[in-house]
Amino acid sequence: MIIIGERLNSNRPAVRDALARRDRAFLIDEARLQVRSGAGYLDLNAATLLEREKEGLCWAVPLLQKAVDVPLSLDTPDPEAMEAALQVHRGRAFLNSLTGEDKKLRKLLPMIRDHTPRVIVLCLDDYGPAPTPERALAIAQRVSGLLIEQGVAPTDIFIDPLLRPLGTDRNSAVRFLDSLRKIKQWIPGVKTVVGLSNVSFGLPQRRLFNRTMLALAVEAGLQAAICDPLDSDLRAAMAASEALLGLDPSLGRFLRFFRERVRKRKD
Repeated sequence: MIIIGERLNSNRPAVRDALARRDRAFLIDEARLQVRSGAGYLDLNAATLLEREKEGLCWAVPLLQKAVDVPLSLDTPDPEAMEAALQVHRGRAFLNSLTGEDKKLRKLLPMIRDHTPRVIVLCLDDYGPAPTPERALAIAQRVSGLLIEQGVAPTDIFIDPLLRPLGTDRNSAVRFLDSLRKIKQWIPGVKTVVGLSNVSFGLPQRRLFNRTMLALAVEAGLQAAICDPLDSDLRAAMAASEALLGLDPSLGRFLRFFRERVRKRKD
């Protein structure tokens, strides 16, 4: 399971303020905490800065890459901001995200060819989010096919069937799990990803919903999650799920996680 840390998102007021004020210490502390907690990538979103988004990304990307030795997931709906951020990113970033919308495809596909990032693909097109697992599969097949034509390896394509809030769509989790299974069956080689905390938006006991959803999704074929790595119970559920499903045959990852958890509690 690849963990993409979600905490550097400007939808969080503290992050928005830190980006606006150029608070280096706050952003570096957040980045280091997530990496120490197991994040292999850090999602960076500055969209709430509006017209200052591109400037904010170009300042924050080098800052964070000097502080931590993991790539970033560049999370922006603005193609110009995305290209600017890719230009200053060292190594291969995640492009978060590409959709099946024709306008966005025309703008981002040449950028992907030039900068060769890994790519998160949302199952969304000009008609909106996929309403059924079959439609999610069709969008995923179309966009992943275009990416492969651009030279992107299937293993660098991460499909997100879009997990919507359970509080407003009671079938969202079931539809997401069905979509995962279809994508894993019919598109060989690609990986899957979820914005995990979406499912619990507006509900009580958000962490309980998040970690239960994660365990179900791992069984259905999930391979990466944009989530909060500081949630130790979430990572425990991840480790136990992988062990139970035979994805950690020697139980090495499970045992390392719990040894480290015990050590931290003693400290």
